[in-house]
Amino acid sequence: VNPARRFPFVNWMFLAANIGIGVKAIFLMPEARYEWIVFAYGFVPGSWEWADLLTSQFLHGGVAHLAGNMVFLWIVGDNVEDKLGHLGYLVFYLLSGVAAGLVHGVMNPLSLTPCIGASGAISGVMAAYAILFPWSRIKILYFIPIFIFVHWGVATVRAIWAIGFWFLEQLLFAAASVRLAERLGDMPGVAYGAHVGGFLFGGLAVIILLAAGSVRRGAGVR
Repeated sequence: VNPARRFPFVNWMFLAANIGIGVKAIFLMPEARYEWIVFAYGFVPGSWEWADLLTSQFLHGGVAHLAGNMVFLWIVGDNVEDKLGHLGYLVFYLLSGVAAGLVHGVMNPLSLTPCIGASGAISGVMAAYAILFPWSRIKILYFIPIFIFVHWGVATVRAIWAIGFWFLEQLLFAAASVRLAERLGDMPGVAYGAHVGGFLFGGLAVIILLAAGSVRRGAGVR
């Protein structure tokens, strides 16, 4: 829908790095070894190592986690890189991931569970895409339960609505996870707060760049 003017080699670099590390870890590395890597290089709020805010972005918890993130990055990353430039996109992506980790840490400061994944950085890229290309069309896979059956299909939705709905969903899940953490003493499962943090950072950064005239919105498709 939005062909890039220049080859998005930074986005492909991130895709290659995540997939390469993920394939080696999930399929070629002993489980105990990868578990050690996750604890050594994942971001653990309770022990707070700044470098882990970067290294944790390239570790994933399984095939579904990795594949889901890479699909989103592949869909939106090239156009955002096209707007921000190669170096700008590199910095923007990594800082979105750092912001995501910081928000997760603030929400659960005593957690000893490693937070891993590119979701926070990609959330920032998604926010940028929704602002820069609000009327672009995105194909989404949907599921509708009907009694004991599930109807599914592919729908085409404007980026602003698809990504906006996704963000609202993350906000609700983040609020619910805080409530659950109060009972369990730790954040359960998915770090939704990190998604929210990355998204808010990415959106705010792009709004500032637009106001400064450093970037312009894409024409999109109406």
